[in-house]
Amino acid sequence: MVKAFNCPNCAAVFDPKQINCEYCGSYIITSEAKQITYDYNEFKLTNRKIFFHEIEMNTNEFPIRSGLANMYYSATKSDGGRLLLTNQRLIFCAHALNINPNLFWELSLKEVNRAELGLNLLISQRVKIFDVKDNETTFVVYGGKSWIDEIQHALHKMG
Repeated sequence: MVKAFNCPNCAAVFDPKQINCEYCGSYIITSEAKQITYDYNEFKLTNRKIFFHEIEMNTNEFPIRSGLANMYYSATKSDGGRLLLTNQRLIFCAHALNINPNLFWELSLKEVNRAELGLNLLISQRVKIFDVKDNETTFVVYGGKSWIDEIQHALHKMG
């Protein structure tokens, strides 16, 4: 059972089963799904605010894909949460059950040099994100190839 929380825009009680706040109309994207790809057309013609959980999207920023992910540090250390790809950035937010529950990572797509598929772990795969300084951040995700395809498509649309 999903319980209600407050809209990050107007603080009204919001039922996560809905997509819009009934008071201010903001889109509030919450999902329990392992992976979800969003319909870009649903968001591009709106002047409403868009939130991914409590993160407000920038002007003309739209969600593309989100899903469960672990930020991978080593074979014995990672932080679980959700990864979000938008048309402007990649965002990772750790869930509350981590040692680092307030962990927040983001990288502008302008700073992404490349994305590569890493080790296949049966049902999950590593996705490696390299920034323009060649720093590597690795995530363990479901559907790694789809993540790479979506990231490369978003990078191509930017440049």
